[in-house]
Amino acid sequence: LIPSLLEDYLVEKETIKGRRCVIDFSNNFLPIGVFQRLLCLCVAHSVRGNENGSHNELAVEPSLNKSFATIEFEPGFTIHMLEEEEAQCITIFVVNDEFAGKSLRIVQAMLRKVNHDVMGSGLNYDIYLDNDTTRELICLHEAQNEKISPWFSPDISGTVETSVIPSDEIIDLASFLESL
Repeated sequence: LIPSLLEDYLVEKETIKGRRCVIDFSNNFLPIGVFQRLLCLCVAHSVRGNENGSHNELAVEPSLNKSFATIEFEPGFTIHMLEEEEAQCITIFVVNDEFAGKSLRIVQAMLRKVNHDVMGSGLNYDIYLDNDTTRELICLHEAQNEKISPWFSPDISGTVETSVIPSDEIIDLASFLESL
């Protein structure tokens, strides 16, 4: 996969369906290549899950272009990714609410990997999530504290899982993808 060779076409943000997770780089800047690296990690995760036979059905082949992608991690678990260069953000749309929390953890882990491996831990961003109650975006920490559904839901012990991989842990790609 060579993201720079993908065609680009205009996608109307308003036509994309799904729960939004906005990765906002506007306080600093969205470095060139971050979306493409995130895209490659998502495709690798999708393919790896199907190669391991962990899914009973085949996932749909990803639909990719320069600034937009539709990727199915497993049957029923589809995300859309949109890079908005002018707004300095990447928006993830989760099609099925059942997978909102899982998609958030996967994207957070992938961003930490890109940050550590490529950016020398210098990637600065904020994450905002759709809030059903107010129909607005709220910051990740507020959503976590309020356990906003469907992003956060308490497990049996009452704790909320928010991360997959410690941010300072060095990990190779194969191990990383297996942990998701």
